[in-house]
Amino acid sequence: MAFDSCGPSAPPRLFPKTAVVILLAGLLAANPRFAQASPATFVTALPVAQSQALLRLNWDTAYGGQNFTGLQFPIDLAYGLNAKWTIFTTYTPMHSSIRTQAPSGGETVAGGGMGDTLAFIRYTLFSRDSPKSTARLAPLAGLSLPSGSNTLHNAAGLLPGPIQTGSGAVAPYAGVAFGLNNAAYGFAADSTIRANPITRTGVSPGDQFRADGQAELRLTPRTLPDYGLPKELWISIEENYQHDALSHTAGRISPGSGGQSFYQDAVLEFATLHYEVGAGLQLPLWQDLNSPEDVREDRQVLFFTEYYFSGFMRHRP
Repeated sequence: MAFDSCGPSAPPRLFPKTAVVILLAGLLAANPRFAQASPATFVTALPVAQSQALLRLNWDTAYGGQNFTGLQFPIDLAYGLNAKWTIFTTYTPMHSSIRTQAPSGGETVAGGGMGDTLAFIRYTLFSRDSPKSTARLAPLAGLSLPSGSNTLHNAAGLLPGPIQTGSGAVAPYAGVAFGLNNAAYGFAADSTIRANPITRTGVSPGDQFRADGQAELRLTPRTLPDYGLPKELWISIEENYQHDALSHTAGRISPGSGGQSFYQDAVLEFATLHYEVGAGLQLPLWQDLNSPEDVREDRQVLFFTEYYFSGFMRHRP
């Protein structure tokens, strides 16, 4: 988690070779018997059938250095227009607080509200379906709309980057997602970029590149019955890589901002025909931030629930 801070550093590249190496390593290391169906940390690869609607609610709590606490409550909506096209929208209410040092002593600053709204459309470029499994490759593109604020203030002035709720500008968003599902295991991965324009006021976050992967295995029941719809317990192992370019404050570069992070996640998921509930923990395995004063994330608690408004069997295509 990289935020604005002061201090000299070289501008990070938006697409470092490290990102490609990490993503390929994750794909090669993932045993095909242990793969994904419903990721907890990204929604780009979620299966959505034709004329099917999906509602997903998330509760994410992040803890970091400098007594940082971040709460996010993303609301994801998806709808399958047809067998090829699916639209997604994400609304993100949030609240953050951080302990800062001032000449008069320590001070806690906080802010919250609606974050930026992400809307994108996914096109299934390739799919292979059989009675027991399905695989799909889908590019996606959209926009992040500035429904949040990048100019939150208090009496002392502009609040730091971690407290701002938005970017202040319309940001192009694009990527590609892959998913493989059957009755016993699933796998998914994505790679996305968000190009954040620089604004003249407030805090402008740098461009962001992400690469995610997930492997999921059904724990119970060990054998599916010939008839009926059993309740299922799954374990999901996920990895997330994130690279943030330098941010700007009032149009001027923040030299100590940006950096790279790699996270490991473990999530338990309870699934039925129509809904799923999951809870887990995310830990940073590696954070290469551009300033020692940046807020480093210690852990994040994840919880989500999702509901499919049609009779589509998520784990048994």
